[in-house]
Amino acid sequence: MKKIRVAVFGAGSLGSVLGAILAKRNDVLLITRGEHYRAIKENGLRVEGFTEGLFNIPVAEHYPGGYDIIILAVKAYQTEEAIREIKMEYKDEILITFQNGVGIVDMLKDFDVIPGVTTHGAMLISPGIVKHAGYGDTFIGEKSGELTERVFEIAKNFTESGLKTEVVNDIMERRWVKAAVNAVINPLTAIFSIKNGEIWNDDNLRSIAKCMSEELSLFLQKKGINEDVYSLVQDVVLKTRDNESSMLQDIKRGRKTEADYIIKPFSNSKCMYILYKMIKYLEKG
Repeated sequence: MKKIRVAVFGAGSLGSVLGAILAKRNDVLLITRGEHYRAIKENGLRVEGFTEGLFNIPVAEHYPGGYDIIILAVKAYQTEEAIREIKMEYKDEILITFQNGVGIVDMLKDFDVIPGVTTHGAMLISPGIVKHAGYGDTFIGEKSGELTERVFEIAKNFTESGLKTEVVNDIMERRWVKAAVNAVINPLTAIFSIKNGEIWNDDNLRSIAKCMSEELSLFLQKKGINEDVYSLVQDVVLKTRDNESSMLQDIKRGRKTEADYIIKPFSNSKCMYILYKMIKYLEKG
């Protein structure tokens, strides 16, 4: 398998896990900052859970240029800042976004973008240590829907590295569906401070999830996307039962959440509007 040079821009919990998996057969650079950067630089990246090991991966605070692929894994609200930095060294590299939320691909219109979706679960345990808390599905595809040779080559590389990746011709629809699934799981786990699996363990929470999912399925139908969101939520919750959602992790750390990109696009429905406002309240600390 041909090695590729991959820069993971925004190597937090998920970015670190993806970088560790791909580093098994590729040259990977993790781009992160703060205590996580210092810990990885001094001691390497330790990954626990579905992926195990100590990974001595190069780490940087800024993108140096010269890579084949940039995986963008920053928070949705950090995208504009990431765009400004990447542009300083950008030379037409392929940029793959696995970010959550609606509208991200449009923000990246000046780049050669391959949109992606992944349902892997990841948690930051402490600086330099992340947990691969759920093994999910990963999809990539051209935003035009065309099945190109390059996406198949990338998917083959990722799969042979250990990140099973499927090529699809409806990636933009799948990003809407992923956003809908996140719009159920993330606010419920953040508001009640629970791991993903608890949604399915409790009858009350499961009933709320069903109500939300039905609203979101109707929303997607209006966009011509026919999916049973409730079944998809069940699948993701059970695969990532021990994971803390990114929104819960943000609330616990007193950080801004991605609610404006995950929940707000669906907030014309009563359920989602109420949950959006609850999360915005929690963001205030």
